[in-house]
Amino acid sequence: MAGRPARVPSSDAAAAARRLQSTGLSAADIAEISGVAVTLVRRLLRPAAARPTRIHRTTAEAILGIPLHTVRRRERPLPGLVEADRAATQLQGLAEHGWPTRFLADQLRTSTQTLAAIRNRKRRRLALVLDRKIQRLATLLLASDPADHGIAAHRSRRAQTAARHRAPLVTHG
Repeated sequence: MAGRPARVPSSDAAAAARRLQSTGLSAADIAEISGVAVTLVRRLLRPAAARPTRIHRTTAEAILGIPLHTVRRRERPLPGLVEADRAATQLQGLAEHGWPTRFLADQLRTSTQTLAAIRNRKRRRLALVLDRKIQRLATLLLASDPADHGIAAHRSRRAQTAARHRAPLVTHG
């Protein structure tokens, strides 16, 4: 008894990838949603003569399984870069109010190194998406107390002390 073939023609998956791309998704977006390697998605987006003729069934199913109506409602990242000055000022202000960088990094889903580079003005520009996240988080946190979020008093004091020592360097550096 023969089972289903492991490899199938790539034409259906390629057509689906092109439709997804026409909604504004990049090859990286399609790869992230489907779990397929971005290089394979890019190869499927090539003209018919330049793309693979057969692909694994699971790859085809993963791409074909992305519903178009869901994709259109997906929150799209904001493109572009912005000046980092406003974000640097907000991050310094949060530190002065006792918000540790580790807590902020966890909330923003980024690294402490990235936030330190922005706060210390070592990065002149940053992604618009991250800038917006920092602005929203600062608005929320500056209206509350670190202890209300489970941050120990000694961690809060440490963040404030570091911010005071850093302040002359940040404003003049």
